[in-house]
Amino acid sequence: MPFDGVVTKCIVAELKETILDSRIEKIFQPENDEIVLNIRAKGQNLKLVLSANSSYPRIHFTEVVKENPAVPPVFCMLLRKHLSGAKITGVEFSDYERIVTLLVESINELGDISIKKLIIEIMGRHSNIILVNSDNKIIDSIKHVDSETSSVREVMPARPYILPPSQDKTSPEALDVDILFNITEEYSNISVEKYLLNKVKGFSPLLCREICYRAGIAERTPMSALSIHDCERLKNAMRELISKITCNNFSPCLIFEDSSFEKPIDFHCIEITQYKNIKYESSVSRVLDIFYSKKDLSERVRQKKSN
Repeated sequence: MPFDGVVTKCIVAELKETILDSRIEKIFQPENDEIVLNIRAKGQNLKLVLSANSSYPRIHFTEVVKENPAVPPVFCMLLRKHLSGAKITGVEFSDYERIVTLLVESINELGDISIKKLIIEIMGRHSNIILVNSDNKIIDSIKHVDSETSSVREVMPARPYILPPSQDKTSPEALDVDILFNITEEYSNISVEKYLLNKVKGFSPLLCREICYRAGIAERTPMSALSIHDCERLKNAMRELISKITCNNFSPCLIFEDSSFEKPIDFHCIEITQYKNIKYESSVSRVLDIFYSKKDLSERVRQKKSN
Protein backbone atom coordinates (compact mmCIF):
# COMPACT_ATOMS: atom_id res chain seq x y z
CA MET A 1 0.00 0.00 0.00
CA PRO A 2 1.26 3.55 -0.65
CA PHE A 3 1.09 4.47 3.06
CA ASP A 4 4.34 2.73 3.97
CA GLY A 5 6.61 2.99 7.00
CA VAL A 6 8.58 5.88 5.51
CA VAL A 7 5.39 7.90 4.95
CA THR A 8 4.43 7.05 8.54
CA LYS A 9 7.72 8.54 9.74
CA CYS A 10 7.02 11.67 7.72
CA ILE A 11 3.48 12.16 9.06
CA VAL A 12 4.70 11.60 12.62
CA ALA A 13 7.32 14.32 12.14
CA GLU A 14 4.55 16.66 10.96
CA LEU A 15 2.32 15.76 13.91
CA LYS A 16 5.14 16.38 16.39
CA GLU A 17 5.78 19.77 14.87
CA THR A 18 2.10 20.72 14.88
CA ILE A 19 0.04 19.22 17.71
CA LEU A 20 2.31 18.70 20.71
CA ASP A 21 0.72 20.39 23.77
CA SER A 22 -2.49 20.97 21.78
CA ARG A 23 -6.03 20.26 23.03
CA ILE A 24 -8.63 17.87 21.67
CA GLU A 25 -11.78 19.99 21.55
CA LYS A 26 -14.29 17.78 19.72
CA ILE A 27 -14.48 14.18 18.54
CA PHE A 28 -16.61 12.82 15.71
CA GLN A 29 -17.12 9.47 14.00
CA PRO A 30 -18.49 10.19 10.51
CA GLU A 31 -17.93 6.60 9.34
CA ASN A 32 -18.00 3.22 11.06
CA ASP A 33 -14.23 2.99 10.76
CA GLU A 34 -13.16 6.63 10.98
CA ILE A 35 -12.55 9.17 13.75
CA VAL A 36 -12.03 12.92 13.37
CA LEU A 37 -10.39 14.92 16.16
CA ASN A 38 -10.93 18.68 16.22
CA ILE A 39 -7.72 20.04 17.71
CA ARG A 40 -6.77 23.51 18.89
CA ALA A 41 -3.05 23.87 18.24
CA LYS A 42 -0.86 26.99 18.29
CA GLY A 43 -3.79 29.33 17.71
CA GLN A 44 -5.35 27.38 14.86
CA ASN A 45 -8.13 24.84 14.52
CA LEU A 46 -7.12 21.55 12.90
CA LYS A 47 -8.96 18.38 11.97
CA LEU A 48 -7.04 15.13 12.33
CA VAL A 49 -8.56 12.10 10.64
CA LEU A 50 -7.80 8.57 11.82
CA SER A 51 -9.19 5.95 9.48
CA ALA A 52 -9.18 2.18 9.98
CA ASN A 53 -10.81 1.66 6.59
CA SER A 54 -9.65 -1.68 5.17
CA SER A 55 -8.81 -0.18 1.78
CA TYR A 56 -7.56 3.27 2.80
CA PRO A 57 -6.32 3.32 6.41
CA ARG A 58 -4.44 6.49 7.31
CA ILE A 59 -3.79 9.40 9.67
CA HIS A 60 -3.39 13.02 8.52
CA PHE A 61 -4.84 16.50 8.82
CA THR A 62 -7.87 17.01 6.61
CA GLU A 63 -9.96 19.78 5.13
CA VAL A 64 -12.72 17.39 4.06
CA VAL A 65 -16.05 17.97 5.78
CA LYS A 66 -18.26 14.94 6.32
CA GLU A 67 -21.76 14.71 7.71
CA ASN A 68 -21.83 13.15 11.17
CA PRO A 69 -24.58 10.76 12.31
CA ALA A 70 -27.40 12.25 14.40
CA VAL A 71 -26.64 9.73 17.14
CA PRO A 72 -22.90 9.33 17.82
CA PRO A 73 -21.66 5.71 17.70
CA VAL A 74 -20.68 4.00 20.95
CA PHE A 75 -16.94 4.25 20.29
CA CYS A 76 -17.25 7.96 19.57
CA MET A 77 -19.06 8.53 22.87
CA LEU A 78 -16.38 6.59 24.71
CA LEU A 79 -13.63 8.71 23.14
CA ARG A 80 -15.50 11.87 24.08
CA LYS A 81 -15.72 10.67 27.68
CA HIS A 82 -11.98 9.98 27.92
CA LEU A 83 -10.40 12.48 25.53
CA SER A 84 -12.55 15.63 25.32
CA GLY A 85 -10.38 18.51 26.48
CA ALA A 86 -7.35 16.25 26.72
CA LYS A 87 -3.85 17.53 26.02
CA ILE A 88 -1.71 15.75 23.41
CA THR A 89 1.68 15.33 25.08
CA GLY A 90 3.44 13.05 22.63
CA VAL A 91 3.41 11.30 19.27
CA GLU A 92 5.17 7.94 19.05
CA PHE A 93 6.41 5.85 16.14
CA SER A 94 8.79 2.92 16.28
CA ASP A 95 11.00 1.03 13.84
CA TYR A 96 9.13 1.96 10.66
CA GLU A 97 5.99 0.07 11.66
CA ARG A 98 2.77 1.68 10.44
CA ILE A 99 1.59 2.36 13.98
CA VAL A 100 1.11 5.87 15.38
CA THR A 101 0.43 6.52 19.06
CA LEU A 102 -0.96 9.76 20.44
CA LEU A 103 -0.16 10.24 24.15
CA VAL A 104 -2.95 12.20 25.82
CA GLU A 105 -3.29 13.69 29.28
CA SER A 106 -6.68 14.45 30.84
CA ILE A 107 -8.38 14.87 34.20
CA ASN A 108 -10.43 11.89 35.38
CA GLU A 109 -13.60 11.83 37.52
CA LEU A 110 -11.54 12.09 40.72
CA GLY A 111 -9.69 15.16 39.50
CA ASP A 112 -6.44 13.27 38.97
CA ILE A 113 -4.25 13.43 35.87
CA SER A 114 -4.89 10.44 33.62
CA ILE A 115 -2.55 9.31 30.83
CA LYS A 116 -3.96 7.36 27.90
CA LYS A 117 -2.88 6.32 24.41
CA LEU A 118 -4.87 6.58 21.21
CA ILE A 119 -3.26 4.16 18.78
CA ILE A 120 -3.91 3.81 15.06
CA GLU A 121 -2.62 0.70 13.34
CA ILE A 122 -2.40 1.13 9.57
CA MET A 123 -2.41 -2.45 8.38
CA GLY A 124 -4.87 -2.94 5.52
CA ARG A 125 -7.88 -5.02 6.55
CA HIS A 126 -6.34 -5.43 10.02
CA SER A 127 -6.27 -1.65 10.61
CA ASN A 128 -7.66 -0.44 13.91
CA ILE A 129 -8.03 2.51 16.28
CA ILE A 130 -7.46 1.57 19.90
CA LEU A 131 -7.76 3.47 23.19
CA VAL A 132 -5.37 2.20 25.88
CA ASN A 133 -5.05 3.18 29.55
CA SER A 134 -1.91 3.87 31.58
CA ASP A 135 -1.68 0.18 32.54
CA ASN A 136 -1.51 -0.75 28.84
CA LYS A 137 -4.99 -2.28 29.00
CA ILE A 138 -7.37 -1.75 26.10
CA ILE A 139 -10.34 0.45 27.01
CA ASP A 140 -11.98 -0.13 23.63
CA SER A 141 -11.30 -0.19 19.90
CA ILE A 142 -13.17 0.76 16.76
CA LYS A 143 -12.92 -2.89 15.64
CA HIS A 144 -13.06 -5.82 18.03
CA VAL A 145 -10.82 -8.82 17.31
CA ASP A 146 -11.68 -11.83 19.49
CA SER A 147 -10.00 -15.23 19.79
CA GLU A 148 -12.27 -16.68 17.11
CA THR A 149 -11.14 -14.02 14.65
CA SER A 150 -7.45 -14.20 15.49
CA SER A 151 -5.54 -16.82 17.45
CA VAL A 152 -2.46 -14.59 17.46
CA ARG A 153 -3.70 -11.32 18.95
CA GLU A 154 -6.95 -10.24 20.58
CA VAL A 155 -8.05 -6.60 20.49
CA MET A 156 -10.86 -6.47 23.04
CA PRO A 157 -11.75 -4.30 26.07
CA ALA A 158 -9.81 -5.14 29.25
CA ARG A 159 -7.19 -7.15 27.32
CA PRO A 160 -3.55 -6.05 27.46
CA TYR A 161 -2.44 -4.14 24.39
CA ILE A 162 0.11 -6.17 22.44
CA LEU A 163 1.92 -4.90 19.36
CA PRO A 164 1.20 -6.75 16.11
CA PRO A 165 3.80 -9.36 15.12
CA SER A 166 6.90 -7.60 13.78
CA GLN A 167 7.99 -8.10 10.19
CA ASP A 168 11.21 -10.02 9.59
CA LYS A 169 12.87 -7.08 7.91
CA THR A 170 15.57 -4.51 8.70
CA SER A 171 14.73 -0.84 9.16
CA PRO A 172 16.52 1.65 6.87
CA GLU A 173 18.49 3.17 9.75
CA ALA A 174 19.82 -0.24 10.86
CA LEU A 175 20.53 -1.47 7.35
CA ASP A 176 24.05 -2.43 6.28
CA VAL A 177 23.82 -1.70 2.56
CA ASP A 178 26.98 -3.67 1.73
CA ILE A 179 25.68 -6.82 3.38
CA LEU A 180 22.21 -6.33 1.86
CA PHE A 181 23.47 -7.25 -1.60
CA ASN A 182 25.37 -10.36 -0.52
CA ILE A 183 22.84 -12.63 -2.19
CA THR A 184 22.12 -16.11 -0.86
CA GLU A 185 20.85 -18.89 -3.09
CA GLU A 186 17.27 -18.71 -1.78
CA TYR A 187 16.91 -15.20 -3.24
CA SER A 188 18.78 -15.75 -6.50
CA ASN A 189 15.67 -15.98 -8.70
CA ILE A 190 13.63 -13.24 -7.03
CA SER A 191 13.37 -9.83 -8.73
CA VAL A 192 15.28 -6.85 -7.36
CA GLU A 193 12.03 -5.06 -6.49
CA LYS A 194 10.66 -8.01 -4.52
CA TYR A 195 13.99 -8.62 -2.85
CA LEU A 196 14.11 -5.07 -1.51
CA LEU A 197 10.46 -5.31 -0.46
CA ASN A 198 11.19 -8.50 1.49
CA LYS A 199 14.32 -7.15 3.15
CA VAL A 200 13.77 -3.47 4.00
CA LYS A 201 11.20 -2.48 6.60
CA GLY A 202 8.99 0.48 5.75
CA PHE A 203 9.51 0.29 1.98
CA SER A 204 6.52 0.08 -0.38
CA PRO A 205 6.75 -1.29 -3.95
CA LEU A 206 6.90 2.30 -5.21
CA LEU A 207 10.01 3.03 -3.15
CA CYS A 208 11.64 -0.25 -4.22
CA ARG A 209 11.03 0.63 -7.86
CA GLU A 210 12.47 4.09 -7.24
CA ILE A 211 15.71 2.54 -5.99
CA CYS A 212 15.90 0.44 -9.17
CA TYR A 213 15.13 3.43 -11.38
CA ARG A 214 17.81 5.60 -9.80
CA ALA A 215 20.30 2.75 -10.18
CA GLY A 216 19.36 2.21 -13.82
CA ILE A 217 18.28 -1.39 -13.12
CA ALA A 218 15.01 -2.90 -14.40
CA GLU A 219 12.99 -3.76 -11.28
CA ARG A 220 12.15 -7.27 -12.54
CA THR A 221 15.80 -8.22 -13.01
CA PRO A 222 16.57 -11.46 -11.10
CA MET A 223 19.02 -10.96 -8.27
CA SER A 224 21.27 -13.64 -9.78
CA ALA A 225 21.62 -11.56 -12.98
CA LEU A 226 23.09 -8.53 -11.21
CA SER A 227 26.70 -7.71 -12.01
CA ILE A 228 29.15 -6.19 -9.53
CA HIS A 229 28.58 -2.79 -11.14
CA ASP A 230 24.78 -3.24 -10.89
CA CYS A 231 25.10 -3.94 -7.18
CA GLU A 232 27.28 -0.87 -6.67
CA ARG A 233 24.72 1.34 -8.39
CA LEU A 234 21.94 -0.14 -6.25
CA LYS A 235 23.99 0.45 -3.10
CA ASN A 236 24.57 4.10 -4.04
CA ALA A 237 20.88 4.64 -4.79
CA MET A 238 19.92 2.97 -1.51
CA ARG A 239 22.38 5.09 0.50
CA GLU A 240 21.03 8.27 -1.11
CA LEU A 241 17.43 7.45 -0.18
CA ILE A 242 18.30 6.29 3.32
CA SER A 243 20.15 9.56 3.92
CA LYS A 244 17.03 11.52 2.98
CA ILE A 245 14.83 9.32 5.19
CA THR A 246 17.03 9.46 8.30
CA CYS A 247 17.47 13.25 7.99
CA ASN A 248 13.74 13.83 7.45
CA ASN A 249 14.58 15.35 4.07
CA PHE A 250 11.08 14.83 2.71
CA SER A 251 9.43 16.03 -0.52
CA PRO A 252 5.72 15.10 -0.32
CA CYS A 253 4.32 14.52 -3.79
CA LEU A 254 1.38 13.17 -5.77
CA ILE A 255 1.79 11.08 -8.90
CA PHE A 256 -0.89 11.62 -11.52
CA GLU A 257 -2.22 9.46 -14.32
CA ASP A 258 -1.52 12.07 -17.00
CA SER A 259 -0.56 15.69 -17.57
CA SER A 260 -4.06 16.94 -16.71
CA PHE A 261 -3.11 16.37 -13.03
CA GLU A 262 -6.68 15.36 -12.21
CA LYS A 263 -6.41 11.70 -11.20
CA PRO A 264 -3.75 10.83 -8.61
CA ILE A 265 -2.52 7.24 -8.84
CA ASP A 266 0.12 7.20 -6.12
CA PHE A 267 2.05 9.37 -3.66
CA HIS A 268 5.07 9.47 -1.42
CA CYS A 269 7.08 11.75 0.85
CA ILE A 270 10.38 11.04 -0.91
CA GLU A 271 11.20 12.74 -4.21
CA ILE A 272 10.07 10.37 -6.98
CA THR A 273 12.03 10.51 -10.23
CA GLN A 274 10.57 7.57 -12.18
CA TYR A 275 7.37 9.39 -13.24
CA LYS A 276 6.77 12.60 -15.17
CA ASN A 277 3.35 13.78 -13.95
CA ILE A 278 4.25 14.72 -10.39
CA LYS A 279 3.03 17.56 -8.22
CA TYR A 280 4.80 18.49 -4.98
CA GLU A 281 2.87 19.82 -2.00
CA SER A 282 3.80 21.79 1.11
CA SER A 283 3.02 18.95 3.52
CA VAL A 284 2.46 15.23 3.58
CA SER A 285 -1.01 15.82 5.07
CA ARG A 286 -1.94 17.85 2.01
CA VAL A 287 -0.79 14.99 -0.23
CA LEU A 288 -2.67 12.38 1.80
CA ASP A 289 -5.83 14.47 2.02
CA ILE A 290 -6.00 14.96 -1.75
CA PHE A 291 -5.19 11.34 -2.56
CA TYR A 292 -7.34 9.57 0.00
CA SER A 293 -10.36 11.86 -0.11
CA LYS A 294 -10.84 10.96 -3.78
CA LYS A 295 -10.11 7.26 -3.29
CA ASP A 296 -12.19 7.01 -0.13
CA LEU A 297 -15.19 8.74 -1.67
CA SER A 298 -15.21 6.54 -4.77
CA GLU A 299 -14.79 3.38 -2.66
CA ARG A 300 -17.68 4.23 -0.33
CA VAL A 301 -19.93 5.10 -3.26
CA ARG A 302 -19.08 1.75 -4.80
CA GLN A 303 -19.83 -0.09 -1.53
CA LYS A 304 -23.19 1.65 -1.14
CA LYS A 305 -24.17 0.72 -4.69
CA SER A 306 -23.18 -2.92 -4.11
CA ASN A 307 -25.23 -3.01 -0.94
